[in-house]
Amino acid sequence: MGNVSAVFRLPVSLPATVKLPGLELLTGSWLLDGDSRAMRHRSARVRGRVVSYGVVEGTGATVVLLHGWGLAHSSYARSAEQLGRAGFKVIVPDLPGFGRSTDLPFSKLTFESFARVVAGLLRQVGADEAPVHLVGHSFGGAVCAQLAHDYSDFVQSLVLVSSVSGVTWRREAEAERLLAERPLWDWGVHLLREFPLGEFPHTARAVLGDVRHNMAFHLPAMSIVGSLIRRCDLRQLLGRVAEDGILTAVVWPSGDRVVTRAAFEDQCEALGCEGTVVEGNHGWPLANPKDFARVVGELLATGSVAPPEPPTGLPLRWDRARGARP
Repeated sequence: MGNVSAVFRLPVSLPATVKLPGLELLTGSWLLDGDSRAMRHRSARVRGRVVSYGVVEGTGATVVLLHGWGLAHSSYARSAEQLGRAGFKVIVPDLPGFGRSTDLPFSKLTFESFARVVAGLLRQVGADEAPVHLVGHSFGGAVCAQLAHDYSDFVQSLVLVSSVSGVTWRREAEAERLLAERPLWDWGVHLLREFPLGEFPHTARAVLGDVRHNMAFHLPAMSIVGSLIRRCDLRQLLGRVAEDGILTAVVWPSGDRVVTRAAFEDQCEALGCEGTVVEGNHGWPLANPKDFARVVGELLATGSVAPPEPPTGLPLRWDRARGARP
């Protein structure tokens, strides 16, 4: 029997590639070795610090996919690979203080610093030669928004998925409660309830592996970033992103109670665009990678022409904020 080369995702901390007789184990991917759509694990040095990232090669435009709080690029392997099937090149960085990227000094744990590191990575790997599509999930959405604001020349479009950039927790009748008022236990309960089980056990293993690694090596940074998320209000920043003429989209799963409908509405209002609601919860990009890639892929394809039209079957309009520059 000839040599067999396969790729598996494992829940344990391993080097990017482990070779055994007849097998090559590449953490974070299940696709066959040699398949161009398989996520490859890379690292680069940016501003003197190591930045780890996953990449799925493609011949189309580049998508930069930023992960949620407590996770890293391995959790998004299937989602990125599905986008790769649609022809996109996908880069999934481990943000500083997550995964195998070096921590930032505690005083530098800001959205501006995260955006600066991602921009530096894009320059380092040559991904700044043409504007990229930014797709951010949860905490990654806030970093994408900051990146689009600070480095607008890098950015063709911005897609926020269950992003944490809204300030409102609840909106009932005439009463509003701010995100800063939300108790920590409420965040924790819903994060556990909305754990991505749709791709169980494969994605679940990767998620648990990332969470375990981050808790072991980056717990102080995770705590500080968690506090940053609770206090963030990026509405004015999002408004300026829209004024820069960057195409924007906001996606929210109807069962998401980690990022609430009120926060979703804040983002849509700030950007002056309609949002799209999909079935699922906060873990939707991980639990349903095919649906995630289909929705995002259609949005990106539609947003690449002007004037844009709504994607078939999706209630989202690519729309610039009122008063945006042509």
